[in-house]
Amino acid sequence: MHTTNHTVRLGVASALAILLSSYLLDANADETEVQDISKINSGIRVEENKHVGNVSSVNGGIRIQRGAIASEIGTVNGGIDIEDDAEIDTAESVNGGIDVGENVTINGSLRTVSGGIKTNPGTVIRDHVVTVGGKIRLRNTVVGSDVQTSNGDIEVRSGSTVEGDIIVKSKSSWLAGLFNSNRTPNNLIIDADSIVKGDIHLYREVNLRIDSGAQVGNIIEHF
Repeated sequence: MHTTNHTVRLGVASALAILLSSYLLDANADETEVQDISKINSGIRVEENKHVGNVSSVNGGIRIQRGAIASEIGTVNGGIDIEDDAEIDTAESVNGGIDVGENVTINGSLRTVSGGIKTNPGTVIRDHVVTVGGKIRLRNTVVGSDVQTSNGDIEVRSGSTVEGDIIVKSKSSWLAGLFNSNRTPNNLIIDADSIVKGDIHLYREVNLRIDSGAQVGNIIEHF
């Protein structure tokens, strides 16, 4: 009889252990699961060091605070601010600029339709940087692919490296024409400490300034 009670107690203990183990696994899954954030007519702020999924807003800006991690970021009408040491996959804005702090990692691309893109030292962008109507300013930044604009200035400064091409598209494209009919040439500036490993493709006239000491590929005019 003593042996039977001992066996029962062991059976209950084992069942409790299994239940507790299952609970802990579920709790850990909840802790590590990242959530998407989406709002309309409201801005979004992702707090410091927080890990989230996709972040999207209509009529509101998005701020990714220091050290936070996010997947795809997008806003229809608002700016995007990515603070120091943050990491995201991509950021896109239809009507608003993208400002990137120091030591930020962008695993994909930065894109705007109407708005500038500005980066600060230590930032790495693994894919493209593209605007239709906006200024691109890179400071001590590595871009893993092309830098492209249809209607805006490009400045590659402070030891930046562009692994791909720089492309200045024609303003005659229908999308660029929506934002600016000004025919004054835009500026393309590459300072002495910077590198463009690909070529420079110009589909229209620009004010081109390449400082002595800058490393660039071929300059190809398509007009």
